Amino acid sequence: MSSALRLLEAGQEFLLISENLGGRIQYSEEYKVNYGAYFVMKDYRKAKALVQTSTWINPADACFHNSESERFSLISAHTLKLVPELLRFLGIMIEFARHYNTFKKACLSQSQKEALQADAYMADLFNRSAASLIKEHGLQRVANDFVAKFAYACTGASTDQMNALDFLNVSMGMITPIWHLVFDKQAVARKFGSHLIEDSITLLELKDGGYVLTGKSGEVYQAENVVVATPAAVTQQLLHLPEIREACKIYVYHLRGMLKPEYRKFTLNLFPYSSPFMLISREHDGSYLVYSREDNADLTRFFEKHELIQYLAWEKAMYIMGRAFMEQELGNGLYVAGDHNGLGLEPAAISGIYAANKILAKQEKA
Repeated sequence: MSSALRLLEAGQEFLLISENLGGRIQYSEEYKVNYGAYFVMKDYRKAKALVQTSTWINPADACFHNSESERFSLISAHTLKLVPELLRFLGIMIEFARHYNTFKKACLSQSQKEALQADAYMADLFNRSAASLIKEHGLQRVANDFVAKFAYACTGASTDQMNALDFLNVSMGMITPIWHLVFDKQAVARKFGSHLIEDSITLLELKDGGYVLTGKSGEVYQAENVVVATPAAVTQQLLHLPEIREACKIYVYHLRGMLKPEYRKFTLNLFPYSSPFMLISREHDGSYLVYSREDNADLTRFFEKHELIQYLAWEKAMYIMGRAFMEQELGNGLYVAGDHNGLGLEPAAISGIYAANKILAKQEKA
């Protein structure tokens, strides 16, 4: 969508082919909740061109659970004991934010690989685990009690599984304002008008210097340039690519009910990776979203009573594990966009704009 928006603003002819506009955002118009992408940060400037912010998510209204008997909030005596470590963490986040803002700007005109090569600090973060970064800076207690739980709630991955860049990126949500997002699919569809085609591409072939794409509908499309912006596993299959990052599994339960007293006080309940449960969030209407790595999760552990509203299984949720890297430009006018190399809506949006910028530069040169 970000790639298409950039082309639309530049007056370039294109088709946006999708059978599910919005992809993994999965915003429910009926219930006004998100089953996929859950929030936007203050600095999500490119992603905000296509989504709107809703209610503020207050980190002080979160409870962090170490076990069934040990829990604490950000504003507590427990936090005071960690002040020196928290200050070290804040210093690391300030340095990261400075590099990351420069990196994001670079990625609008450079490939992610080129931008990483130009910044040794960012390249180091990409190529090492979050766990190693935590150990190097002595952040084990802050990570275990707070930050790693927030990262786990957002990704379904442990600090051993994700790289340090993704970990620090998502951890920005601990120190910068974040909001629930709203995605108005009808408004976005109207924005693209006749450029938007409801279909799904099943075959992509290079013929006579251009591309021939076959849709699930049987329709055949021809293009000089193609931006493939599908989940990594689909992109891999469509383009016959080698190794990609591994994806975590996340199961989302939307329900009404009564939480047990120890979980009822806070809007958010966050858990360690040792628990199959990631997050319990009380929504605007008093309903709850429960995120888990476990299918058929035992919700009676948290609820005195409950009634299921919706259930969604993300068998391949976020591609966040492993060191594989997906190239963005494959030659002959073929580009890849998405969150394959960087976590979140903003990196995905930037990758789409990069592809559009490359197409526009090529057209201008021609």
